[in-house]
Formats: sequence, structure tokens, C-alpha cells
Amino acid sequence: MLRTAVVVLALVLSSALAQRFEWRDVAQRVDIQANGEVIVTDERTLWTDDDFGEAFICVRLEPTRLATATAKQRITLLEGSGAISPGPPATAFTQPCEGGTELVVRQEARVAERRIRFVYRLEGSIDAYSDVVQWYWIILEQDRPPVIGYQLTVNAPGPMAAPFDAYVHRFGNPELPTVTLSNDRSSLTVSFNRVPSGDGVEIRYLMDPAIFAVRGTEPGFERLLREEAEIAGLMERQRQLAVLRGNPAWAVIALVVLGYLALGIWRDYRRFGREPQVETLHYHFEPPSDLPPAAVTALSSQHFSSSSMGAAFHATIMDLARRGYGRFTSQGRKKASPDKFEMELNLSQSDEPLLPFERDVLGYLKSAAQGNRRGDPAKLEFNELRRYSERHAGSFMSRWAKKPRDWVEQRLGGPLTSPESRHAAAVWVFKALLGLAVCGLGVWLTLDVARVAFIAAAALCLLLAIVAGLALPAWRQEIAPEIYGWQGFKRALSDFSVMKDAPDDFFMLWDRYYCYAAALGVAQQFLRNIARAAPLRGMDEPTLTSRAVWMGGLSGGNFSSLSSSITSLSSALSAASASASSGGSSSGGGGGGGGGRSGGR
Repeated sequence: MLRTAVVVLALVLSSALAQRFEWRDVAQRVDIQANGEVIVTDERTLWTDDDFGEAFICVRLEPTRLATATAKQRITLLEGSGAISPGPPATAFTQPCEGGTELVVRQEARVAERRIRFVYRLEGSIDAYSDVVQWYWIILEQDRPPVIGYQLTVNAPGPMAAPFDAYVHRFGNPELPTVTLSNDRSSLTVSFNRVPSGDGVEIRYLMDPAIFAVRGTEPGFERLLREEAEIAGLMERQRQLAVLRGNPAWAVIALVVLGYLALGIWRDYRRFGREPQVETLHYHFEPPSDLPPAAVTALSSQHFSSSSMGAAFHATIMDLARRGYGRFTSQGRKKASPDKFEMELNLSQSDEPLLPFERDVLGYLKSAAQGNRRGDPAKLEFNELRRYSERHAGSFMSRWAKKPRDWVEQRLGGPLTSPESRHAAAVWVFKALLGLAVCGLGVWLTLDVARVAFIAAAALCLLLAIVAGLALPAWRQEIAPEIYGWQGFKRALSDFSVMKDAPDDFFMLWDRYYCYAAALGVAQQFLRNIARAAPLRGMDEPTLTSRAVWMGGLSGGNFSSLSSSITSLSSALSAASASASSGGSSSGGGGGGGGGRSGGR
């Protein structure tokens, strides 16, 4: 369930986590020619929190226009295009893009900020009627980074009188633009402080046909005025909706959701999530019970995960060798590489005393040894184990990893955590994920500050789901002494300041305790500490090393060299069975032309 939540949140936050771009100080000048051509000079600064090598604008072109169009739509990049601020050399060119033509400025080196200029000619963007000439164009594309600072000037071929006019469409942008039309209606200026992503600027200029060299044969002025009135009403409704969606008051919903979840989880943590209070020693110099190493790994966490059972797999192999089912030998110098070690399996020893999951590991080793290049099924070279694991470890671990946990739960009378705490955890994880869904809906429905609030709340809902899943379950009262005992034993195995005062029996059983240390993930610390502590205690090192008969030729006269050899062996075994130790695998106006997208890459 939590994995699904992570995926959902990743989708919600993907835009926030991606590289950020901004267009800054966009200045556009449009000169409409009497022959129907349009010259656009577009200057803008591209900024990013990373770097970019290209800045581009994809201008959408329609393959055919109205019957009144002056020509087929076409765009031509003109001289003067390129980078205009200091920086690496840059070139400007055009290339096809989805739905139109892309204008590109490419630099020889990547930068974080650059001012660029596009100068281009539009053909076929004028609609000529007998009583009006229309230029209807999305001059600022919608699919692009946010724009900080926008200025537009549109110049008609000459002066006009009423009723000819110009109209500005801002789609959903809640900001009212500053719009000025010159007294002779020949020049329009538009400015915005900010134009959000997804919004655009569309211009509809209805001009006197007398100032054009091109003219249509059919009237259209009255129809275009009616159409503009309808668009104005639509635009106003869109603006009002945008203002509503951007209202910061929506953030109250996010705060209520977070407050409800946080208070509820804290209340149930105080009721069910506190661990049982049991009097126990902080350090234990002997295991609290006779659990096998793999079961100790499975017991160490309230939240079982098969990916954590790699240590149990290795510890079981070591424990099998200690109990006489095999012995390790080295070839040549002792190095932590699979081609320097092998295992001699004792095929004559009965596996009846083994638990089912221990028997499975022994069977895995025997199966790997069947491919021995010398034809000896008792010899298992670590390179052979590695090749076998590459093919079979994933399926083996997916079946085996849960068996030690199931065995522990059966031995201890059921799940390790209390029913009340598990129920509370499930309830609050579900409620937190429901809160995540509500906040995700808020991200989709709102804008600006309200959207940011919902994004933050969605992230916190996921965090609260994780907290509830991890913090609310608590150990059962009757098994807490066993759990705390193993925790104290782990501390004793890894703390030199305590180990040096351990009783003699602790040192005499070091090889058995090493298997537990491997299962608990502190094998290297244990070996290092006991190699230092044994001489300080005056322990007879030959006696200690003699217990490691299962190490074969690795055992030496002093414990330090034996410790180094075991560490090398453990590293080589991990490399040879890496696949197994991983835990296996599982599977706007809307009527004009122009527009498009822009950005950097």
C-alpha cells in the first residue's frame, strides 16, 4: 500500500522536482505589413536552476486556414536571431516540431541564463474580408515555463477609426493586463507582471481593409464582432474560475487534513504504539533462547521484508558449516574474491536435525555443487555458487525468505505485534493515504499558493502514512522479553567496552555467536572486538581458533589472523551469492492561430 502511495506522490510532485525554467523580461514586437505578412521580433531571457544548451519556441501552424486567408501559413527565421547577451557562441535555426516549426538557439556550451532573440516572418496569418482584415494569433505560447515580466507591442499598417478595434485574450490568467490602444488605433501595447504556465496571450486585431493591399470578397465584420462578444463572456468566466482556484483559503482544507491525521496518529500511538515496559538488562552475554540464526534475523523487525533476509541466508550457511555440514577452504592467498574460496560439503551427514528452512539452504548449496567442474558434488567453488545464484537465487529467495518468519510466529503463538496496534496502524495508514488522495485532488483543482499548499500537504500525508505504519505497531507483551533479550545480545556483540568484561564462556562460544552476529548484521564488529578483547583477557588463542574447524585451512595460530580470514571469507561468500542475499525479485480564446510551446533543454 505504501509503495502505491509513493508512486502516486511521485506523480503529484514530478513537476516540482523536475528542472525549473523561467522566461524573464519577454519583449515582443509585431509589425503587420500591408501585404499581409507579419514580422515578429521576440526577445526573452531563459533562466533555469540547472543549465541548458538550447532555447526554443515551437510555433503552431495550421496546414490550411479560412478561405479568406492571404496564403498558406509559413514561418521564416530572419537575420538578427540568436543570443544577444554575453556567453558562448550560439546559432539560430529552424526545425520541424509537433504541429509547426521550431525556432531554436543552440549554444556551444551549456549555461544557466541567456537572453535570446527570435526574428521571424509569418505568412498566411491574416484573414482578409471585404469589410475587415483580421490578425488572430496566440503570440505567447501556452505550453512553456512561467513568464516573469511581459511586454507586447502590435503595430498595424496605418491609422484607423472606430469601430475597428483590438482585443486581448488572457485565457485563465487572473492578472488583469495593462492594455493601451493608440488614439489612431494603429498600435496596441499589452503588459503583464507574470504569465503562469499553461496560460497564454492571444491578440485579435480587427483592422480597416483600406490600409491593406490585400482584401477579401466576402463580408465578415459583423460575424467576427458577435464571435468576440461570446469569447469575452467565456474569458470572464475562465478568469473568475482562475481567481477562485487560486484563493489561498483552499489551504485551510490541507491544514485540516494534516491536523486530523497528526492528532489521531499521536493519540493512538499513546494508546497502542508504546512498546511494552519490561525489566531487562541492557547487555546480554548469551542468547535469550536457542533460535537458529535465520530466525533471529526474521525476529529483529516488526515490519518483515524479504529484502532483509540476505543476512539470514549467509548466517545459515555459516551455521551449517559450524554444525558439520561443510567446511571452508581457500585456494592460495586469502583474498575476498569468489575464485579464492570453496566449500566442502559433508554429504554423509543426515539433515534430519535441521529445520525446514535450514534444509532448504543446504539443498541450495548441494544443487549449486552439481555443476562442479571436477565432477565432485561435494566441492562447491564460490565461482560456481555465483553462477548458480545468477540463475536461481531470485526464485529461491522469493520462496524461502518468509519461511523463517513464519516459523518464528508459529513458535511464538502468532504475529509478533499486538492486534490493537496493527489495527490502529492499518486504519491510520488508510486515512493518511485517503488524505493524500484529497490533497492530490486539491493540487489538480487549485492554482498558485493554494496548489503549493496542497503539494506540501500531500508530501506530509505520505510521511504520516509511513509514520503510522512504522510507529503504531508494538511488540506483544508476552514476547517483549525475547525481543529485548536479542537486542541486548546484539549490543554486547558489537560493543568492545562491554565485551572485554564478558565471562569466559562468551569467548569459548565465539564461533556459535559469530553466526548470530552475522544474522544480526554486526559480524565484522564482533570479530574485530573479540580479536582485541581475547588477548586482554589472557584467553588461549590456539584454543579459541581450534573451535573453527569448519574454517578448514583458514584457521591459524592467532585470533587476529583468523578474524581477517573470516572477514575475507564472508565478503567472498556475499559476492558469490549476491543475487540470493538481495532477497530475490518481484515483479484561451481558442479561435486564433499560433501558440505552441517553448522552453530549454
